[in-house]
Amino acid sequence: MEFTGGYRAGWVRAYLYDNDGVQVDISTGTNGLGGGAIFPGPITLTGTAPAAAGTYTFTAAWYGNQFDLAQVGGTTTFGPNWTPDPSNLNHGQEKIATNSFTVTAGADTTAPTVSSTLPDNNATGVPVGSAVTATFNEAIDPATVTTASFLLQAGVDNVAGAVALNGAGTIATFTPSAALQDNTVYTATLTTAITDNSANPLAADYVWTFTTSAVADATAPAVSSTSPDNNATGVAVGSAVTATFNEAIDPATVTTASFLLQAGVDNVAGVVALNGAGTIATFTPSAALQDNTVYTATLTTVITDISGNPLAADYVWTFTTAAAVVPTPSGDDDGWFGCAISPSRGGNGGNLGTYGFLLLLALGIALRKRVRRRKE
Repeated sequence: MEFTGGYRAGWVRAYLYDNDGVQVDISTGTNGLGGGAIFPGPITLTGTAPAAAGTYTFTAAWYGNQFDLAQVGGTTTFGPNWTPDPSNLNHGQEKIATNSFTVTAGADTTAPTVSSTLPDNNATGVPVGSAVTATFNEAIDPATVTTASFLLQAGVDNVAGAVALNGAGTIATFTPSAALQDNTVYTATLTTAITDNSANPLAADYVWTFTTSAVADATAPAVSSTSPDNNATGVAVGSAVTATFNEAIDPATVTTASFLLQAGVDNVAGVVALNGAGTIATFTPSAALQDNTVYTATLTTVITDISGNPLAADYVWTFTTAAAVVPTPSGDDDGWFGCAISPSRGGNGGNLGTYGFLLLLALGIALRKRVRRRKE
């Protein structure tokens, strides 16, 4: 846009505004009067044409004061297109010219690109019922998106399915005809046969991979072995009780409430632990077990594997502890003479208790001395 004319030589500051009212150019000069240009002109102002197609209006303006208007026989009142300068009294800017023009878009020669995919590249644990999608940065020619240009493969085997493009032409979807295989790597490919609506193809084949999820574990854990064995006898009273499972168990489910040890109906106090691999649970009694007693160990269905599958049923087994070892007296007179008992572990509920044992021991010693005196 050019400014021409003027009533006298001097300076003027000219502006150019784009379609949005944004200043894109201003006149310059060397006369020291605010960067103005010397009249008579012309003064040329330029701006960059918009990239998108359409009709645009650029506006020119000049900067002056109300006395300029009076000197050419005008009024000293600002005009209707005058914008006062708040920092300079009686000065302002007058929009005086417009210039409209139309921008015509050039031919599209840019290749389309893939913005995103679903599943993502290298995704794992993808559900086997998933469809595969690709989103483009611009509309794609629907005729170019087919099962020959949008491929899904497991190894070298093509997956059967259907391909569709959304209404905007920006999202292509491959829907498999059947569920994908578990724990399998799949490769999706968009070939250069795919083009935008200006016939520009993808710059290169676009390839990404993903892995489907493994088969869900729905199998209950099982007990492989126990110690002591079921129906074992002569078990040492200091023994711990263990159960070995066929797979890793959730540690949070193995407690004294789910791993029980009982003598009759009485629960045995103790602690429960699971080994690092999660396959061996151990119940360690807080005190030695009773002699010659039947114990029942129970693993309840509260116990689960790490996938949350519980035992199919309570697992129960029994064992019997060893009887007390009773010392026997020697056959000769110089040997031990007396009797031995096994004091009850039940306190006052036993046969003789601790004091009874001491009493019998004293009687044995007295009898032994009496026998010796008779021999003498």
